[in-house]
Amino acid sequence: MKNTRKFLAMAAALALTACTMAPVASFAADPVTVNVKMNTSSDNATHTYTAYQIFTGEYDNTDPENPEFNITGWGSDATALKTDAAFLAFKKSEAGSKTVGEYIAALPATATDAQKAAAAAKALDGIADDSADAQALADIVAKAITSGGTAIQEAGTDLAEGYYLIKDAYTASDDSNDAVSRFILQVSSSDKAATGLSVATKKSYPSVIKKVLENVKTPAGFDGTPSALEAASINGGKWNDVADYNIGDAVPFRVCGSMPSTLNDYDAYYYKFTDTLGTEFDQPEEVTIKVGSTTLTASNPIDGNYTVDGDTGTNCRVKWDASKNQLLVTFEDIKAYAGVDANTIVTVEYTATLNDTAAIGLPGQENKVDLTYSNNPNFEYNPDTSDDEEDVPKDDKGTPEDETDDEEQTDKTPEDKVIVFTYEIDVTKIDGTTKDKLKDAEFELKSGTTKIKFIDNNDGTYTVADQSLTSGVTTTVKSGADGVFKFIGLDDGTYTLTETKAPEGYKLPADPDVELELSAETANDQAWSGDPVDALTDLVLNNESVEDTNFGIAKIDVENNKGTSLPTTGGMGTTLFVLGGGCAAGLAGIYLVSRKRSKDENAD
Repeated sequence: MKNTRKFLAMAAALALTACTMAPVASFAADPVTVNVKMNTSSDNATHTYTAYQIFTGEYDNTDPENPEFNITGWGSDATALKTDAAFLAFKKSEAGSKTVGEYIAALPATATDAQKAAAAAKALDGIADDSADAQALADIVAKAITSGGTAIQEAGTDLAEGYYLIKDAYTASDDSNDAVSRFILQVSSSDKAATGLSVATKKSYPSVIKKVLENVKTPAGFDGTPSALEAASINGGKWNDVADYNIGDAVPFRVCGSMPSTLNDYDAYYYKFTDTLGTEFDQPEEVTIKVGSTTLTASNPIDGNYTVDGDTGTNCRVKWDASKNQLLVTFEDIKAYAGVDANTIVTVEYTATLNDTAAIGLPGQENKVDLTYSNNPNFEYNPDTSDDEEDVPKDDKGTPEDETDDEEQTDKTPEDKVIVFTYEIDVTKIDGTTKDKLKDAEFELKSGTTKIKFIDNNDGTYTVADQSLTSGVTTTVKSGADGVFKFIGLDDGTYTLTETKAPEGYKLPADPDVELELSAETANDQAWSGDPVDALTDLVLNNESVEDTNFGIAKIDVENNKGTSLPTTGGMGTTLFVLGGGCAAGLAGIYLVSRKRSKDENAD
């Protein structure tokens, strides 16, 4: 009995590359083997691909325009299929189709095994590649066939002509970023004997990107044409891998995740962001979650469920783990949201305040994200979306009471990192002539026209404060006995240092303002290597590079001079002399007047 080319199309239904029938000179009557290998041979260290022969067959090219694959018998690994209830009950979804068992039952009692195998194949003829029917068939065959098979080696393995199920025995390891291939149905036929047959695995996995919003510098974009995920990660604003901020600033972060191209192979899909901030950041605020273009609503911004229009069945959970400084965003089944497909991008945005434990300059504040995801489309995962606790897909291997046998059917992406820097300016107040250190000079630091608020640490250091605070902060700083005061936790930018009170014995300069231009050379692009020393390469204050090897502390001297006074040669003695001279002149005048009056009287 011959089955048409239509069956051959079905035979490759779950292979990524279907067999293309190339005409050959004549019908291959002699036994033929085909070298079959997986197209991802590089993953053979972690994946074991095994081919199970379901049917034997022969390729017939008598009519080159209608090549046929003839089923000649049951395969060497198909013993269990002959009596498997699920296989015998299988039929195409089209109306009027018969089950495998019905086709076999219609044969005469004298039918041979070869005829029964051909009848079974007839029930499968015409199923479309990668259809739901083809996947259902592969699932049934995979469960029935539990032993035998031929391992496919990295260099390829010779398989006799026939129809095969190929299973992937991959087991996830931590952070492996991989997935199990869906069961593959594949024909090995003589038209491929000369060239060999490369079978494409049917697996894929998502990716994750994290970005930070730079508030001053304009970052570069991705080289070349960005992927949809890359484009989403930098859409709107100055998003990139590196930024610098003041301590006390709310720093915006964005996390974007993609879907696997094989999302439709999964009945349900577990999807979890683990976003780890350094302890230099406070608990995140203002978390916004979007699935595609749909913004979820929150029952609690940090510790609770996010839903679409109150639909708790979707059960996106957001948790803050203070012990690890981690923001956890978990979708027990991302496919529960309407419209989710292989092109969907999930976006999480939030702000987190940079606190006073931040490192100055290098090594900066690294924070990172990874994505845990379902990795086995052949595993039946039934999430409990009514449960607020973790419901990770697990295969209990038949012994659910023994937790040591539980094997998570998940994998994890590599971490993607961003980094945030902050800086320090140390000012020393000195005498312009003697260079002596001057204490008790008072200053204000402004960004534009706004006075910056600081926390006075009472040791000559002043840490930038949350600018919204109205108490416990100061805008006035004072030089210590060593003449020094330090501004800790500044963004790069231009500042104005204004002297408001001169040291004792000194007067304010005619122009009390000193401009401080602090410039950090940072890698504001999308290709940061992940090494902090590649992210911050210099710190410059007023056009002079700092000597600090961590590129964190810039230093400057500010001078004062005493007021000018002209010398004199007098003192109190001079005053008395002047007063004495005045008295003598007065007495002389009295004497002269008296004498003149006496002469006048004698003349009379």
